[in-house]
Amino acid sequence: MFDLEGFWRTTVGIKDTGTLAALDNNSYIKNLEKGQRVIKEGETVTEVGFIVRGVLKAVYKDIFGKERVYCFGYIPGEAAVSVANLAVGVKSICSVEAVNECTILCVPMVCLVKLIHNNIEASHVYSRMLSMSLRKVIEHNKILMICEVQERYQWFRETYPGLSELVRKKDIASYLGMTPESLSRILKEVRKNIETKHGNTAASNL
Repeated sequence: MFDLEGFWRTTVGIKDTGTLAALDNNSYIKNLEKGQRVIKEGETVTEVGFIVRGVLKAVYKDIFGKERVYCFGYIPGEAAVSVANLAVGVKSICSVEAVNECTILCVPMVCLVKLIHNNIEASHVYSRMLSMSLRKVIEHNKILMICEVQERYQWFRETYPGLSELVRKKDIASYLGMTPESLSRILKEVRKNIETKHGNTAASNL
């Protein structure tokens, strides 16, 4: 059986007993299949999911109607929704979709807003999560502006360890602002360098 209180206390960082009781009474587990959408871009957010396991991606449509990857979420406790702020009636700025089989813990928006307004600890947790999200967006935009495609991929590998094996290459390319063909060339170079390195190591051991 899933430990709701343990998740809120240990993973999210909530310690206040009253807040924990409110979250326990109002939250529920939702299992998502691969490709299942949590919410569509422009829909009103009625509940917020928090990642328990699995990988999610947030996508939006650009001015040409083409779908672009905005970000990935896979850290337990991370919010599985894309909004500028938590408020009743707010709309999602992206569509959120499960990359693989996922489990999220859902809480009604009304409940979260009430807790954030009335409880200092919940407000601090929300502020911390918002700051982390903003920092990720700023760093991502900076990488796209100043880095070459090879450097962008290296940054992705270092920032999201292990994620390149779970996410489609097409989505990685979209997130890094490059074409799938450019990413394929980078991956070929990476494999070639690895093979060369291993070959040199084997030769030196002869």
